Amino acid sequence: MNYILFDPPEIERFHPFTLTRPLGELRVFGGTLKQLWEKHLGCKISYLTRDYLSDLYPIVLKKNNILLNPLGIFNVSNYHGIDLVYNGQSMDSIQLLIQKHTISLLPTNLSQFFSSDLISFNHKSFSTNVDGGKNSLFNDDKGPIYVEEDVEIMEGVMIRGPVYICKGSVIKMGAKIYGPTVIGPYCKIGGEVSNSIFLGYCNKAHDGFLGHSIIGEWCNIGAGTSNSNLKNDYGTVKMWDYFEKKFKDSGKQFLGLYMGDHSKCAINTSFNTGTTVGVNCNIFGSGFSRNMIASFSWGGAQGIKTYNFEKAISVADKVMKRRDVKLQKEYIKMLRTVYDMELELK
Repeated sequence: MNYILFDPPEIERFHPFTLTRPLGELRVFGGTLKQLWEKHLGCKISYLTRDYLSDLYPIVLKKNNILLNPLGIFNVSNYHGIDLVYNGQSMDSIQLLIQKHTISLLPTNLSQFFSSDLISFNHKSFSTNVDGGKNSLFNDDKGPIYVEEDVEIMEGVMIRGPVYICKGSVIKMGAKIYGPTVIGPYCKIGGEVSNSIFLGYCNKAHDGFLGHSIIGEWCNIGAGTSNSNLKNDYGTVKMWDYFEKKFKDSGKQFLGLYMGDHSKCAINTSFNTGTTVGVNCNIFGSGFSRNMIASFSWGGAQGIKTYNFEKAISVADKVMKRRDVKLQKEYIKMLRTVYDMELELK
């Protein structure tokens, strides 16, 4: 049987992270949703995603297929995919089939996805596997601390599980990491981190607090930057809903920062509770910037303008080369589409 992960209806509710990737590329404890599905099924899986992402994430269609919601892995024993016998149907007709058969018993937005149970839902299948630097402290009473190959943990690090650290990452001296936290591949993490997900290739190498946050790939968090993850009145947090184009009550008391791919902030940047930063933003200046910053924005509390696309791509190219990753023309084309889409939000 051929398995395909599809982007569910209203995929915008998982933006800004699904602006630049299929939903199955989001990361939880133990890997991406796609990796967990492949481990469960014992085979490779392709994607049915939006047209502008299909060059980077191509679909493999065969005669007999099963379409899977990536989030079904959270309830895999009770989840049933959608049977598709492929006879040359259009992608539009396949999307209609998905809409007809998709049920909403799974997380339907980022705030539901981003709960402690979902970040660490798979941690019980892991045991602690960590080898740290001198004078480091590790507490796995509440969950395992799992470290993949080629991870460097420097001196004086303190980690309280459940925490999963992917290959190639560096945990800087004196870092304090509280679980549940997932650190994707090739990140540099320092300061204080709590209840957060880094998708990969991120730099948060210096002091500052990051809590109840999701950080996309190729982001850089300036020294001393911190975010609030709890309102002063202890109420529930409103977050930007890309689908309805308005702020909505998440029902969560703790929510911090959602930062899309390639976004960066200067030293001592302050982010308020429930802030969303889109793709390829450059945030700087004193004071709290607005709680929703559209993709390809340049500025901060004193004002924001559109980030020149060619300049943004030049920076992305330099950043990716530092990690020996080539900026492909298909990737640039995808970012151009995101740029054009997000202009509508400004």
